[in-house]
Amino acid sequence: MATKTVELVRERGLKVEKKYGMTYDEFSKDHLFANYPVVIGDACKDWKAKEKFTLEFFKSNYGDKEVIVEGQKFMLKDYITLMETATNENPAPYPCKLQIDNDYPELIPDVSPRFKYSMPDWTNSKLIPKKFIGGANTLEIFFGSPGGQFPYVHYDYLCLHAFITQLHGVKEFTVIPPNQTPYIYQKKDNLWVSEIPNIKNIDFEKYPLSRNLTPITFTIFPGETLFIPCGWWHTAQSLTSTVSIAQDCLNTSNFFQFKKEVFLNLSKRKSIKAYLGKIYLTIIIALIEILDRFKIKIISIID
Repeated sequence: MATKTVELVRERGLKVEKKYGMTYDEFSKDHLFANYPVVIGDACKDWKAKEKFTLEFFKSNYGDKEVIVEGQKFMLKDYITLMETATNENPAPYPCKLQIDNDYPELIPDVSPRFKYSMPDWTNSKLIPKKFIGGANTLEIFFGSPGGQFPYVHYDYLCLHAFITQLHGVKEFTVIPPNQTPYIYQKKDNLWVSEIPNIKNIDFEKYPLSRNLTPITFTIFPGETLFIPCGWWHTAQSLTSTVSIAQDCLNTSNFFQFKKEVFLNLSKRKSIKAYLGKIYLTIIIALIEILDRFKIKIISIID
């Protein structure tokens, strides 16, 4: 079956498309290794979570779980009630997150099978120590109210790819390509975060270089998945009450960018462990290059 493609937005030669029935080879060529975003219209078609993950489900089954949002503590049921009464002018605090892989593994079957587009994924590889991935939440649920806006423009930590699946409600995304990083005003202590607080209302006197940015804004709907490649700056705003799943991904396509991020973090620590960590990653990269050169399957060795 041929891929069905719908153009969502076009800005200064950049565009974002929605695709249905896309083959893995097409995704790999046009998006994964091209490092270009796409909305996948049918990636989660086999997930139980499509029907199951309603606000009432979480209120009934996880309502007594404590969440911390913008420094405030809530019972999840109280936060959801706040979501349901919020408006664009008076949104609930955002983002509210649950870490599935660490804290709620019983929900993993509901967001399975993994998308073919997100495989292979080495974030849980035995060859990559957890301390290298530390700080990256690789499988999360996001809750948001109307008007709830992510607090900063960023690319995903450690240059991981991101797959954002919308299960409930409508969310607006803004993405900016990596080659416009010189205009984004990176924070000196967190280079993956921009200093610009609101990409829709930029203070050009304070951030004059940001005039060169090309923000691309579009919406995703229930059942749709946004692929945000490594290094793409992005932020999001809920237009209604929303439930989304965010899943990070690491493989050959972004491993070298990941290595640079890890090396940067290790360089901040003057210790023998940091030095050994760099050596270890260098060896892993050399192994991957050899396997690629001889067309040896990496998946079974790395996973």
